[in-house]
This record gives sequence, structure tokens and C-alpha cells, in this order.
Amino acid sequence: MKQSIKIGRDNSNDIVINEARVSRSHAIVTNLGNGNFEVKDLGSSNGTFVNGTKITILSIRQGDRIQVANCEVNWFEAFVKAQSNDVSMINEEAFSKIKKTISIGTSAHNDIVIESNFVSSQHAKISLLQNGNYYIQDCGSSNGTFINGTKVVAKNFTKTDVVKIATSNLPLNWFQNKKLKTNFFQDNKKTIIISFILLVLIISSTISYINSCKWFQWKCNISAQKVYSQNKNAIVYIEHYYFYTIKFHDTRYYIGRNKTFGIVEANTSKDNLFPYDTITGSGCLIKNDGSILTSSLLIYPWLNISDAKALLNKVVESKTIPNFNLNEKLTICGETFELKFILNGMIFNQQNFIQATAVNNCKVSDSSNVIIKSVKKELPPNSSIINYSFNSESINPLNQTKKYYYSYINAIKNNEIISDTFIAALDTFNINRNISISLNKSLPKLKEGSTVFNERGELVGWVQKNKTHYIHTIFNQIKKIKPPSYANSFYW
Repeated sequence: MKQSIKIGRDNSNDIVINEARVSRSHAIVTNLGNGNFEVKDLGSSNGTFVNGTKITILSIRQGDRIQVANCEVNWFEAFVKAQSNDVSMINEEAFSKIKKTISIGTSAHNDIVIESNFVSSQHAKISLLQNGNYYIQDCGSSNGTFINGTKVVAKNFTKTDVVKIATSNLPLNWFQNKKLKTNFFQDNKKTIIISFILLVLIISSTISYINSCKWFQWKCNISAQKVYSQNKNAIVYIEHYYFYTIKFHDTRYYIGRNKTFGIVEANTSKDNLFPYDTITGSGCLIKNDGSILTSSLLIYPWLNISDAKALLNKVVESKTIPNFNLNEKLTICGETFELKFILNGMIFNQQNFIQATAVNNCKVSDSSNVIIKSVKKELPPNSSIINYSFNSESINPLNQTKKYYYSYINAIKNNEIISDTFIAALDTFNINRNISISLNKSLPKLKEGSTVFNERGELVGWVQKNKTHYIHTIFNQIKKIKPPSYANSFYW
């Protein structure tokens, strides 16, 4: 049990009495043990009384009545509650969402006003919860808030629990306060109005979407021939001649083919080497500055791990790197010798090729750069750009077709016209849920970077490593024409 209880008007006391005749520090009751207590007046202005007799200091026991000035104090109950509070001070979170709240205290601004010297002006607040129960919070009162005799800071409770505000009981009909009563339409007025507006908009949008082609000639499915006609002047054929590079023992070696014998060898200078290999593919113009969307494998062929393994075996056989050992740390990369493209419909000869550039990359990443640029920084004559767009809505228009068209460049011979065509395939996929999907088995072998369109002629993605990669995975890269940051270096 607590050793002493201070009584007075000041908030620092254990029992606070908001009465002008009570001194700030009026009296103190001390527990002497064995059921004996002592009450002492602290020099108050209007005196301390025990059983009606004014005292200065006096021994008392349970049942004796203490009065400070004109206020009687339930001093023994204060000792008991203090002991209980030391053991369990309850502070819970609300078990459900708070719907409505009322305030309790002596101030006239409260929803429930309790006239008592022991109740604070802003004493507590009670909230109605969404689950139908209630939640009480003490507002830092002087003499506490109690549920079933236990002092609480915050607690969930029901109408059958006994609630005390300091020493006062709540009114019997406290839960009938108009601010706690529920009215479905009043309580949810804003939500109902917003829901109605949204419902009207959804119905209107759905009707418009269903009839968009009929009414507005918008998002209509078109034939493969028309898709080709709309996009043929944006399709390009790409050639990339490149060296491998190996950094070993702090020395950089170029891997190419000996100009005399054509065999693979390493050299610290590329002057005596032809490019290691050539990779060809396709792409499409997407910006007026000559930017082209294509496969990252076409831009960075040296990042193909299976090809790199074969390369290393050839370097070992060539014995052109001193003390070369696959068990030691080495870095594999590459360097472009020549990167160029030619527009679909042009005659295939070197005069019609246009030089291109790309940011060099020696790192493996699923988000590697897929953009190359014309060195002229403009569109070739008689060319156009692809129509592309993307949004992440669940009913993304790019998903709303069942047939997809893949660009396909036929075998090319010198001085012949480059002939591109579109091959159709039935597919059902959601581009919002996937990064890529394996190519339809009915398709022939497609070149790296081949473009994929839906039935409305909208760009859906491109072919990379025998998969269709979707446009949304690199949409920001296309808009900015800036390669992203990359992952760890490709070490062997």
C-alpha cells in the first residue's frame, strides 16, 4: 500500500480538490502500518477536520472521516486505488475503428458535464467503435479514470462495465448522448455521394469503352496488313560488329580474329585484329532524334554467358594471354567496332546503312539498356516512329486483344530490298503481371529486337532471348532515353 497521500488544490497532489477554500498543499495522510494512519494539517488556511474536530496532527484508522476546509475526502479508498494502480495501469489500443467521440469533464464545453471538485475540466473522452463497443481515454486528469475499480489510461469497454470519472459515476444514460447515436445516411453521407458519382462514371465509362470503336473509331482491331502498313517505315535492320575484352592481371586484352589467319586471339591492341563476331537483328524507331528500341543482347552481345564460356576456351587454346588461368579473377566485357542500321524497304548495301551509338556496358542486368541512337540524331528520310503508350490500370488497353503481330525480316542479300512482314499469333497474357513471356511455339525463328504489336497496331514489346519483353518494363527508359543503373560486374 502507498505510504502517504497528499491532499490539496495543486495538481501535484494525490487527491486534487478544485475548491477555493482548499489550500494548494492542505494535508497529508501517512500509512503507519498495522492498520494505523496519521493525518497532518500542512498549515492550511481553513483547517483539517477528523470526525468533525479540527486537528493539527492525529492518529486515525479506517472509518474515520477526514474533511479539508468544507470538502470530505475518501482517503482510505485513495490508498487502495493507489495500490491497485501501481500493479495494473491499463493502456490499450482501440479494438476497432473509432466512429464518434464525446468529451467528459467539469467544463461547460464538454458533451457530458460532471460537477465535482475531484473531476478535471477536460477529464476523459469516450468513443463509439465500429464493432459497437466503446473506448475510453483519460485526458491527463488529476484524479484518474476507472473501469470496474481499476485506473486506466485507455481501455475498451461495454455498456455493462462500471465507469468512474475520479469519484463520480457516469450518468446512467451516457451512451444515449446524441453525439454517440448512429445514423447510416448521416454518418456515411460523403461516402454515399462519392460512391454514387463513381458508379455513374463507371457505367458511363464502360458503355463508352464498349462502343469506343463504333462511336469514335477508337481502339479498333485492325488487320495484320494494316498494322504493317502503319509501322513498316519504323522497322530497321541492325548489324553490330564487336570485340570481346578481357581484363587480366591489370592488363586489358582485345579478343578478335587475326587479320592474316582469321583465328581467335588476344592482343593488347585491336589494330591487328578483325572484330570477334557480328550479330544481326531488328528494331524500331521510337523518337524523332533517331532513337531505336531493340534487344539488349543485340547491343551487348558480350553479356551472353554461354557465348562467353566458349570465348574463354578459345582464348585458352590460343595461348595469347601470358599465364592465363580461368581460376584467377578476370573481367569480361566488350567493345563495339561498328554499330549500324538500315531502314526497312531500303536496298541492302553499305551506302544505305546509318551509323549508331549506344552506352557501353560491362554489367549483367535484367534492365539493361535497350536503346541505340543514330549518330545523326534525326530520323532517316521517309521513316516514321512507332506509336507506343502504357498505363498500369487493371484494364490496360494493351491487354484487350487476343492476336499479336511479330515483325519478321526475311533473309537478306546484297543489293536486294529489305523486306519485313508481320506474322500473327494468338496469345492471351496480362502485361501488368509479367515482365516477359516465352515466344509462341507456332512462330518461326525471330531476330533479336523484333517488334510485337497488338491488333490495334500498338507497340506491346520486343523479342529478346526467345521471349517477348513487355513495353512497361522499360517505359521510363524510353521516355527519358537514358539507360538505368546496372547490377554487379560480370566477373569470371
